Amino acid sequence: MKSKFLNIKYALFIVGLFFCIKSFGQYDEGFTKPIITENGNFVYYELAPIQTSEGVLIFLDRNLGALSNDITSSDSWGDLYQWGRATDGHEKRLSDTTNTIAPNYTIKSKDFIVDSARANDWVAYPKDDLWSDNGKTNNPCPCGYRLPTEKEWRSLLDLGYEIKSTGAGSYYISIGNDQLRLPCAGLRNAFTGNFQYQGMRGYYWAGDVKASGMSSSIDFNKAEITTNVTIYGFRAFGRSVRCMRNQTDK
Repeated sequence: MKSKFLNIKYALFIVGLFFCIKSFGQYDEGFTKPIITENGNFVYYELAPIQTSEGVLIFLDRNLGALSNDITSSDSWGDLYQWGRATDGHEKRLSDTTNTIAPNYTIKSKDFIVDSARANDWVAYPKDDLWSDNGKTNNPCPCGYRLPTEKEWRSLLDLGYEIKSTGAGSYYISIGNDQLRLPCAGLRNAFTGNFQYQGMRGYYWAGDVKASGMSSSIDFNKAEITTNVTIYGFRAFGRSVRCMRNQTDK
């Protein structure tokens, strides 16, 4: 019975892998074909490749959950994820909150978990590889894509950056002379569940971790830009996600 179960589990893994490869392999070098998320709710396109010291990086054209890639519109802001959580509904800006910390990282809940005890995480027994390049257990990105690493974010910033106004009362960061534009989509506070700095500041997760309860990220506003700074990396905060792949992953 156990052997039969393992065979079925292996077969399902192979089927899932086949569909992932089939979907991922259909994109052409013109970056014109859509990337559709697993549930089919959002469609993304690839931006032109960006040459960095960490290799050639290819980003999707908008944040996860964003309705538009129009940087002047709040529709480009997208969802705000707690680090390491799957796409389960908590990331939506209209999601409810709960003060109950998740018992494990496989929990299926639509509530944003408020870290009222200030443990710096949304789960009681955290894992450090949930979004890492090696783990990706709860990878929220479309098949074949992942979050940037800290090193990849830094390599992008090395290309030069500028905080710009949208002309509609909000801001965004232009990296590498507009090769990548990230809106100031704001933050969801881990301790209250409230939204902060929408249109004024940008907070973007990386896939790797820094220390207990903290993961890599970049933060920026019209006055400054910082990377991997203390409280702003706490995993229970809701931040934006921009997915990418390395050109060699194709």
